[in-house]
Amino acid sequence: MGRSGVVRRPTKSGEKPCGALADTRNPVRRKPAAPSPTAMIEAELSPSGEPVLGLYLHVAYMAVIASFAGQVGQGDITPNLIGVLALIARAPGTNQAELARLVGLEPATVGQQVSRAVERGLVRRDHSAVDKRSYTLRLTPRGEAMLKTLRERIPPHEKMIGSKLSPSERKQLRGLLDKLVYG
Repeated sequence: MGRSGVVRRPTKSGEKPCGALADTRNPVRRKPAAPSPTAMIEAELSPSGEPVLGLYLHVAYMAVIASFAGQVGQGDITPNLIGVLALIARAPGTNQAELARLVGLEPATVGQQVSRAVERGLVRRDHSAVDKRSYTLRLTPRGEAMLKTLRERIPPHEKMIGSKLSPSERKQLRGLLDKLVYG
């Protein structure tokens, strides 16, 4: 019999006592995780609690770009040029207007990116056989070599930036971002 006059039943190993004798004086309480700095900014921008997706996308982009230069770009290439190289490799002979449509950017913006790629010797412009007012785009051997190098550099970078997510979460995030951008 315990001090209170209540008969205690024996407990199995690891089992907590029940009833009046359960120790409620020091319950184990988990401290809630502190909100991230981004969550704190979001709370100020959206007191109603509506998500501010642009904020999270911007912060995520900045985190990715912070490590991009050292691990992927290495002074050789920028994220904008990667898209140009990859799409031209996928559709050799495309023109700037089609490339702009595929990327979803203004033709003038894509034109600047293509001009940089041409200046760096990664892409060549050839007069179109179909439309003398436009050019077809193809990777140069240097552009093909850069794309091969990127295929080696990108996976370790992706593994590092996605390390807080499981493989299925990474695929889910990719799917959600694709849906956000392309519907």
